[in-house]
Amino acid sequence: MSKSLCAVLLVAAMPLVAHAADVVLPPGASVAGHSVPQLAGEWWQWVESASDEDSPVNDRSGAKCAVGQQGDVWFLAGGFGSSMIHRTCTVPEGKHLFFPVINMVYWRHEGGNASCEQVKRYAALNNNTALDLFAEIDGVAVDGVSQYRAASEQCFDAYARVPVGQYPNSAYPAATDGYWLLLPPLAKGRHVVKFGGRYNRASPAHGRMLQDIEYELLVE
Repeated sequence: MSKSLCAVLLVAAMPLVAHAADVVLPPGASVAGHSVPQLAGEWWQWVESASDEDSPVNDRSGAKCAVGQQGDVWFLAGGFGSSMIHRTCTVPEGKHLFFPVINMVYWRHEGGNASCEQVKRYAALNNNTALDLFAEIDGVAVDGVSQYRAASEQCFDAYARVPVGQYPNSAYPAATDGYWLLLPPLAKGRHVVKFGGRYNRASPAHGRMLQDIEYELLVE
């Protein structure tokens, strides 16, 4: 095989790389007055609001992707712990998409005394070691995913949306830290969104966690 033909084949096999601004809103963007750090907290409140049976995070197929969705932003889930997941999901037209490439959350558990500043620091530890971050929208690789790190500016109650009686207590103060992408509404039709990364920290608290998530989306 000639070197020129080899080069052509390699280029054809690689995903297109676009400037991040072409497919992802900038880190300082907001939707309906909700900043990325605020949306990150709301994402966790959404996650915790679902029962184990209806959890979009536990779901492996995408059948639960609409559970608990509300407002102008549609959340996409990753997985609990190291996860390789392929989901199919129908999204209403006109919704922004918001998801973590990889992230952590910490909150003070019952009987604990951790402060807001302490849980913020705990949430940051694994993210300080994040490697191999990637995101791809319809075959376009997002360049510079590491610039999309965002952390809670104010602590929140992770159980704020939990139905009464499901959990006995609040989960405050809670804080999250990670790499979060906010996309403008996608055009009607089919789309593919991929994202993930890994941590490289010697810790039993998900220090080696890996995320590799793919969504086939139908916007209608």
